[in-house]
Amino acid sequence: MSVSDHEPESRSPFRDGRCEGAWHGFVTAASKLSHLGDETDPFAKFVASWPDRAAVKRSEPGLEHMFDVSQPDFLAELLPFSDHEDFVRAPEEFRQAALSCGWIAYNAKTIAIESKIVSPACMHVIDDVLPGIPARQYREAIAEALVDESYHILLTSNACDVTRIHRGLEHVRLPEFELVRSMHAEQDLHAEPWKKILVQVATAIVSEMLVSDYLKLLSETDRVQPLNVLTTAIHRKDESAHNGLFRTFGTELYQQLAPHERQFFLQLLTRPAQWFASAEMDVWQSMLQQIGFPNADRIVADCRDWNKTAQAPLDLSDVQRLCDELHLPMPDAALK
Repeated sequence: MSVSDHEPESRSPFRDGRCEGAWHGFVTAASKLSHLGDETDPFAKFVASWPDRAAVKRSEPGLEHMFDVSQPDFLAELLPFSDHEDFVRAPEEFRQAALSCGWIAYNAKTIAIESKIVSPACMHVIDDVLPGIPARQYREAIAEALVDESYHILLTSNACDVTRIHRGLEHVRLPEFELVRSMHAEQDLHAEPWKKILVQVATAIVSEMLVSDYLKLLSETDRVQPLNVLTTAIHRKDESAHNGLFRTFGTELYQQLAPHERQFFLQLLTRPAQWFASAEMDVWQSMLQQIGFPNADRIVADCRDWNKTAQAPLDLSDVQRLCDELHLPMPDAALK
């Protein structure tokens, strides 16, 4: 076929903008259809805000050019062993390497939440397998949240790769986080598929309500790497929107469950908060050993004892708000 046999460029919808215009019209119509124009619907509000709010809809920040080798990568007070005498007295190069590991673990945990907890829960909604929940009412908002989570994985992975390269930590590998391990262990306790699904969904709902607070300290500080502050701030902006979305979804889900399903769901609500609060000492032991931190095993052993009675503080106000919206008392397990 000769060049002259091809369709003229002017007739191609990709050349004259017709395809782009048709796509925009399709998306607009689908949004109106899926939410029936109800401006009081929180899912419709999430969908309406997504094009202007979502980080994935904006230009990718130039992460590499923002890295400042003179700045620490993490806040020392966020380390579970920051007051341990072996850490305080360690050579500066090891202390800085531990801070860099803190940044890597901080993001690896959020990636694990998004890839292993939240994304599968979103797919349960999209695949229409939740008990009593019509997927059509929530699919668009949940699908957009799923796109957000995928972008957060890309954003934070890229930021961590920059840190690994500049700090010589490309060899460091992390074991599974206790949050993910505990969720899977809970699922394994139940033979019924609907229970396994509700474990996944309840863990996702609670994690999404807690992750904004988890990201807050690093997104507002001026004492660490500018790259890390920007990355966390971008991530937190999306998660702040997800907070309300998933809390509302938790309320809607509960209302449509059968009585025995409601009881099971309520029992699950605060367990993920306890899992989330873990100091993740297995992860820290692995990282400190890999960077050759002096007395790593002693530091971890001491901190395991400390953290049996003193887990990381969490803001449970959104979990409390969810219980309030369901007109239910806050389960005692959340306060222990």
